[in-house]
Amino acid sequence: MPLAINQIMSDIKFLNEDELIELNQFIVGRIKHERNIQASRMKRQLFVGSKVSFRDNSGRMAEGKVVKVMRKFAQIDTGDNTWRVPINLLNKVA
Repeated sequence: MPLAINQIMSDIKFLNEDELIELNQFIVGRIKHERNIQASRMKRQLFVGSKVSFRDNSGRMAEGKVVKVMRKFAQIDTGDNTWRVPINLLNKVA
């Protein structure tokens, strides 16, 4: 772990509850922002018929073709099932 992360983790111990809540809200907002950026990048690459991969509910890699692209999700046909997958969890297969 980088030195800065260790310093931040040790400084967090001295925060009160209100400060921790504010920090949590900031971190959650930052994570959501990063995921939205990632989803936007992937969405620009996705078209109906594109081959993609993702991890299913049991953690196994699944591959399929895009059937429909929605705002935050895509419908993926794996042959056996049709999945509704968040766009930021998809990886394009070459």
